[in-house]
Amino acid sequence: MGSGTLSTESEQKNLMKKPNIRNNIAVLDIGKTHAKVILFDAYNLEELEVFQTENFILTNSLYPHFDIDSLKNFIISSLSSIAKKYLVDSIFTSTHGACVALMSKGELALPVIDYEFDGPDNLKSEYDRIRPSFNQTGSPRMSAGLNLGAQLYWQNKYFPKEFAKVDQILFWPQFWTYWLTGICASEISYATCHSDLWDIREKKFVELKTFGIESEISFPAIKSASNILGNLRKELANKTGLSENTSVYCGAHDSSLALVSAYLKQELPCSILSTGTWVTLFSLGSNYIDISEKPGLMLSCDCFGNLVPNFRFPGGKIYERQISKKNKSSFNHENINISDISLIDFEDIEKARFVNKASYEEINFHDIESNKAEAIISELLANQTLIGLQAIGSKGPIICSGPFAKNKTFLGTIEKKWDYPVIVEDNHLGICRGIADLVTKK
Repeated sequence: MGSGTLSTESEQKNLMKKPNIRNNIAVLDIGKTHAKVILFDAYNLEELEVFQTENFILTNSLYPHFDIDSLKNFIISSLSSIAKKYLVDSIFTSTHGACVALMSKGELALPVIDYEFDGPDNLKSEYDRIRPSFNQTGSPRMSAGLNLGAQLYWQNKYFPKEFAKVDQILFWPQFWTYWLTGICASEISYATCHSDLWDIREKKFVELKTFGIESEISFPAIKSASNILGNLRKELANKTGLSENTSVYCGAHDSSLALVSAYLKQELPCSILSTGTWVTLFSLGSNYIDISEKPGLMLSCDCFGNLVPNFRFPGGKIYERQISKKNKSSFNHENINISDISLIDFEDIEKARFVNKASYEEINFHDIESNKAEAIISELLANQTLIGLQAIGSKGPIICSGPFAKNKTFLGTIEKKWDYPVIVEDNHLGICRGIADLVTKK
């Protein structure tokens, strides 16, 4: 073979996958149920590679916790496969909420608790007496470990010996960036997400002694999600085949990353309606932040530090459970009127139920013809969504994504009752596009 020539078609394709102009971001997308490693082309806005695994919960220790070693092995294996075919410029970590790593001298002092574990509820009355107010933090009171402060309070009370060794608290995205780089940081979208840990008025962490924690524990300094904290550690570069010059971003909460593109590209104000297991609403560009504590309402910061009113309820889960119910209802459905029905305890997956406003009798939909039942439930969930939009002072167009965007009754109800356009957007690449816009913004 002469100099400058290619011997095989395979080598030609290999070079095509390693362009001179690129911005290939390895996204570590750690969700509650599944974890993914996605190689995302930030110029062409497309996924080049996707690896996925179950996010396992272990129960063989002090309490249910995430399988850190399994996640690490999955990430290393995925990055190794990517490195064989592509050049990777950077790594960005996006994770689900309500998760912290308690560190001692750079190592975990306690397992990383599964927020669905209801252990913290054993101290519910105690915690409710000492937790900061909604007016201070924007955090609603939530069950199990969904408030990070409740996790910390419970762990300190139940495992004082181990907790006494803790010297630093890392949020879940930044635990992974610490593992990648050896550099610690905190980030605002995660610090403010129903954590009880951030004072939204004073713009600083709530003192840990509020939670009965007297030891010398610190949160690392807040960094922007788009800050490059450092380069990949040599050990991981060797294990994955990636360059030691691979940049690692600070990372952020997944819900906030899904807002980035709209914030940067849409005329404000506008609202984001994301549907799935949870229906979540965000009012972008709103000045309506003096809201009182009510079910489903929350104030948190986006990746840019802006306070964003938001509302959430488990609409997808409620829909699934109502459709699958087998209990017969004695309520007369022959002339059912949507206005006669309320959704109560809507913010709680286990307790949410539809009732007759007059009798307060629970309504099940199994004895109605399935298509009619689905339409009624969809309209009721759309009405609850509209109530949420009003509660957070939403104005302007709604950008809707997720499964309910394909539900004609749900979407039609929103469109009929909303004074602004309802835009349906495919959110398949929502988080990755948000990351791309965040790190390439001018």
